[in-house]
Amino acid sequence: MRTRCGWLVGLVLSLYGWAAMAGEPAAMGYYDQVQQARDEARAYIVAPHPGQQGLQQAVSILKRALQTLDQPNVMGLADGNDYLRSRRADVLRDLAAAYALQGNRSAALDALEAAQSEALYPVLASYYRQEKAFASLQNEPRFQAMLANLDQAGRLWQAKSLTGPYTPQLDEVHRIAGLSLFWSEAKYNFVHFDHVPQLDWDQVYLDFLPQVIAAKDTKAYYEVLMRLAPLLHDGHTNIYPPEALQSHFYARPPLVTGLFENRVLVTGVFSPALATKGLRVGDEITAIDGMEVHRYAQERVAPYASIATPQDGEVRMYDYGLLDGDADQPVTLTIRNAQGASRDVTLARKGYDEKWPTRFAFRMLPGSIAYLVLSHFESDAAVKAFEQHLPQIMQAKGLILDVRGNGGGNSDYGMRILSYLSERPIPFLRERVLSVSPYWRMQGQTMLEWRRLPDSGVPYVHSEPVHFSGPVAVLTGPRSFSAAEDFVASFKAMHRGLLVGRPTAGSTGQPLMFDLPGGGKARICVKRETSPDGEPFVGIGIAPDIQVITTVADIRAGRDPVLERAEQALENVDQADHGQDHQHEDHHENGKQHFGDGAGDAGQGAEAQPAGGQ
Repeated sequence: MRTRCGWLVGLVLSLYGWAAMAGEPAAMGYYDQVQQARDEARAYIVAPHPGQQGLQQAVSILKRALQTLDQPNVMGLADGNDYLRSRRADVLRDLAAAYALQGNRSAALDALEAAQSEALYPVLASYYRQEKAFASLQNEPRFQAMLANLDQAGRLWQAKSLTGPYTPQLDEVHRIAGLSLFWSEAKYNFVHFDHVPQLDWDQVYLDFLPQVIAAKDTKAYYEVLMRLAPLLHDGHTNIYPPEALQSHFYARPPLVTGLFENRVLVTGVFSPALATKGLRVGDEITAIDGMEVHRYAQERVAPYASIATPQDGEVRMYDYGLLDGDADQPVTLTIRNAQGASRDVTLARKGYDEKWPTRFAFRMLPGSIAYLVLSHFESDAAVKAFEQHLPQIMQAKGLILDVRGNGGGNSDYGMRILSYLSERPIPFLRERVLSVSPYWRMQGQTMLEWRRLPDSGVPYVHSEPVHFSGPVAVLTGPRSFSAAEDFVASFKAMHRGLLVGRPTAGSTGQPLMFDLPGGGKARICVKRETSPDGEPFVGIGIAPDIQVITTVADIRAGRDPVLERAEQALENVDQADHGQDHQHEDHHENGKQHFGDGAGDAGQGAEAQPAGGQ
């Protein structure tokens, strides 16, 4: 993530997500002007032995900077640019430091109070206590009052009095407090209430209140509370039980399952112990603990799953959560094999020697096509895997990047990989947050406004030494989630190649994380994102250019029709069309595909700048 240089600016910008710098050219021109003045003044303030003459020069520079910021036209620009607006408080803090070093404590306190009247940044409390320039102010009552206000502002949003460590028996007061905390945080911060127009959130609170009061212990309490977040139908809005209880909710045998042609199949067996029980890829699960499997998924799994779209629900109900349960409670599966024979298999949910597939698998396919699985964006492992195989990729005639199983992480890693596919900046998502004005509420009007973030839509710029210019396909599916969807949205906006597979999950954004009573945690999606051209996909998913449906027969035959179709598309690229944008519908065998060149089409339609992190 990118920030502009300048003393304390990084600290202040942390409050805006350490976002990349953006804004209108005029606003950022004044920003740069003020930052340059601050840099000049700071040179005097931080000098080993600042003299009175130098400090007075710093004061003069900073006062002129304030005069610039107080011009009506600049104030108007600052209203629409968070970064320019926050510079006034920064200049005032610099001015306070210069005054304090001069020995003018009264003027220093005036400047600090003026800065604090702009905004309360609790993170500054430790800075004020440690900054040498303010050593002479530490015992001043006005200075102590400012510190107290900062500390109080920090406590206001930490809710430490409401939360606490795990205890098996959580008292009624804290059970109610946890419900109230999640309900209130969602009411004022959740960014997708328009996705659940029929939901009465106040009535939900009243419905859950007697349930949390009746919960006999902490485990029962979280069994109730975990059904709250799914009502918001958002994949980035969840309630998690305390770590001490997670084995009661999330233990499962190392099997991977999925829904194909409305049948639940085993798609991965990742323990020799399960193989010895006769479990095979392609086996159909028809019942769980004696209950028909679809009914089981609807009644036992769906109420606890934060589902964003039908395809996301398919994965959460029939894969991620299907076999979850108490580690001490085995699960009985009714299995029907490919020959139609049925039997019951009882499996423990713990105690396995697990053998999972290698992450970031790479191989060269026939036709000199490079294939790389981008397993996740949780770390820079995806970037390292891409760069490790870059020599082979650069020699390949085509490239397939597979994000079908990528659950996300930090968007920055995906952007870095895309930077190897184009010399131009990479288009990035447009981003907004919810804004509710107390002023309009006071006037008797309610308005929910989605305010554009200052880094919204600015292309991602990262210089790479080489760029792959051949045709590219990206494999997508309902497990492509969060930062992986950001990757897909940017790739699509580049007009750099084809999307092949199924629609993505339809959930991205950044969640607000907070603690709950008894050691649990919660998160609420607070950032609303659309594609670089403004097209919504949260709650919808990003559709592929070529849709490929995997069948029961494919699973049982060990075929990957999505990969096969992508290979076919790359092998059949019409070289005469190379360099044109692709726009087509999927005709499977007869579809004609067009691929952009390595320069791509990045930056078109983008309005301003990216940040990593989902």
